[in-house]
Amino acid sequence: MSGSGGFYKYRCKYFYTHNCTNWVYVNNSPCANCLAEGRDSVETPAQQPFKDIMVPYWDVNGMRQECLMEYVATDASGVYWSLRYKAPVQMGPTVTSDTPRPVYPPS
Repeated sequence: MSGSGGFYKYRCKYFYTHNCTNWVYVNNSPCANCLAEGRDSVETPAQQPFKDIMVPYWDVNGMRQECLMEYVATDASGVYWSLRYKAPVQMGPTVTSDTPRPVYPPS
């Protein structure tokens, strides 16, 4: 912050990244020098939404399971997409801490 009650209250947006020592009126905004040098003209990429999803399914015994999948855009605009497995699906016996040996479905 500047001294006692001056108009320029905030450091330039590029104070830490480009060592700019100028002050601005609005917090997190570039100063006139940084604008003239074109520092603010580079756009940051938009944040992509999460692509991981847990998809429920029911196995042969009727137990509800969840599988880790991700959706993948099939076109550049992102309108069309498809699901693919992100982690391998475990088919077969499972071992838990309650049962020290594999549990097979009843036959």
